[in-house]
Amino acid sequence: MNKGNFEKVSVILGPCDLPHMYELFEGYLIKDRYVMMIDNSVLTLRHVKKERHHSHLYVDGDTGSITLARYVQREDIDVITELVERLRNMDALSFLTDELLWNTCREDIDFDLVRNKELWKNGEHKFSFEFLFSSYLYNVTQKRKRVK
Repeated sequence: MNKGNFEKVSVILGPCDLPHMYELFEGYLIKDRYVMMIDNSVLTLRHVKKERHHSHLYVDGDTGSITLARYVQREDIDVITELVERLRNMDALSFLTDELLWNTCREDIDFDLVRNKELWKNGEHKFSFEFLFSSYLYNVTQKRKRVK
């Protein structure tokens, strides 16, 4: 994977503590709708939406975020390039068993993979890494809505 494959963008997140407070971050666009960014040594993946009137500006999307790594001490583009390459070379089952199942906080992760009709297309089992991330972000968002 080439570092040039990632577009550097700005992301507006908020509102924060007060209704008029927003924060601006820099990150790298993934698949036109996700941003990976490092802030305070924490690497996160977040769904974003393109701001119509600006070429490199995105706003917070419809989901929560996933913390992918903590205590990151290297250049953000190097870390992101290596991680995306590693994940692209991994199948979904390996991701489930080697990464998610061994999460450090030993919490249960609740997916609803069978219910989703997108899993089956033309008789083929469609089980992709992108689908897992989308499902995970959706489930995290739903849990947060129930807690509020």
